[in-house]
Amino acid sequence: MIRRLLLCCRGEIALRFIRTCRLMGVETVAAYPAEDDGHPYVLAADQRFPIEAASAGSAMAEVLQVARLARVDAIAPGYGPLAENAEFAAACAEAGFIFVGPRPEAIRQSGDKLRAREAACLAGVPVIPGGHPGDGLEQSLDLAREIGFPVLIKAVMGGGGRGIRVVEAPEAFAGALDEVRSEALSAFGCGDVYLERFLGTAIRHIEVQVLGDKHGNVLHLGDRGCSVQRRRQKLVEEAPAPGLDAALRNELRLAALAIARQLGYDSAGTVEFLVAGDGRFYFIEMNARIQVEHPVTEAITGIDLVEQMIHVAGGGRLSLRQDDIEFRGHAVEFRLCAEDPRNQFFPAAGRVASYAVPEGEGVRLDSGVASGVAQSPRFDSLCAKLIVHQSSRERALARASHALGEFRLFGFPTNVPFHHWLLEQPQFRDGSYDLSLLEDFELPPERLHAVDRRAVFAAALATALAGVAGRRPEGSAAVSGWKLRNDPLLAAGARG
Repeated sequence: MIRRLLLCCRGEIALRFIRTCRLMGVETVAAYPAEDDGHPYVLAADQRFPIEAASAGSAMAEVLQVARLARVDAIAPGYGPLAENAEFAAACAEAGFIFVGPRPEAIRQSGDKLRAREAACLAGVPVIPGGHPGDGLEQSLDLAREIGFPVLIKAVMGGGGRGIRVVEAPEAFAGALDEVRSEALSAFGCGDVYLERFLGTAIRHIEVQVLGDKHGNVLHLGDRGCSVQRRRQKLVEEAPAPGLDAALRNELRLAALAIARQLGYDSAGTVEFLVAGDGRFYFIEMNARIQVEHPVTEAITGIDLVEQMIHVAGGGRLSLRQDDIEFRGHAVEFRLCAEDPRNQFFPAAGRVASYAVPEGEGVRLDSGVASGVAQSPRFDSLCAKLIVHQSSRERALARASHALGEFRLFGFPTNVPFHHWLLEQPQFRDGSYDLSLLEDFELPPERLHAVDRRAVFAAALATALAGVAGRRPEGSAAVSGWKLRNDPLLAAGARG
């Protein structure tokens, strides 16, 4: 049984674990970088230990040292950089700590894209035509020609949209191959790649949530639509996935279960597919960790995935059966990121000058920030996630529009204007969208003007806060959240 848990993740997912641990009576310990001193998750943990890791290797050593000092039973990586590190999972076990995630071998198999493809084939699930190109350029080019251009070059250990290139013609192949190998080696410590046929962007990205235990039980918790992507990064997810008929939805869920069973999967994980317009689908990868978008699944099932992960990590059996799981309503998640719409949505940084949270029935905000804390350029740009759950997709989108209008984060640019724009697009509203939705996307000028007005307002507010900092408790705001939502003048300046 797990009584004390070390978190080696940060931001909103660390807070997410802390909330569930409190309900379970589990003490929490945060291992955190110096930049996060004073962040909500650090303050919320029962114990805190700063670490100074400069690499994954040093992070592993420091985390294990903190685990010994804090006398924890288990270590949870969330979806941080150690979450899909099989060596770290094995090191935890060797040191006598429970790893809150799948067993090391399942991480190795799912993390290696070629081995995951093999598992899918053994499970009878379709994969995209492709294969390992070998070491030589000519051999690789021959395979690319056999597959047919355009092809995808993908890092074997890749993920998160990194280590992947589309190659349109043979002349560009050699340069792209070198780029992907170099990027893969730098990002993942492994330069191996494989090739796949590029299916285009008129295709949907659908994933299925699975949950297993250490006793051979595996369930699915439904599907999610993840086709709102920019630069292969997910921006919006929804559950259930729109635009699937009942037969195809069932096929995808059964395929995910088959792959999870083939891998002997024993935690929360996600099986990802591409679905073509004719209904054919292909396995692409499995993520052996909890996903950023897990709340939409929690919303429609009523199941706390973090609680289940902790329970099965401690050796507990799943108390649920597949027939027990019911799907209610529709949920949508919007990733709220520190990104500058005026600069091609590149990551932004700064200190949160003021912060106000949307409220109401069916509205949830998983956040890692608060007034007064800094958003560091060293880390992921995700600040918060807005999750809206209603009885239907139409009602969920309407409520989301209202909630986004209530959300306030001043101090640096965010991608909220993009989400407002998205909610106005006919393809998104009717659920017929696919990965081509954001091809050649640029935020319309009128949205940029709105961003400019918000930036002026935020700068003025930050100046005002700086002027009264000595007379005000640290982290408080000069303007209340209620006033920002209800004062017409301030609301107009903020909303544009």
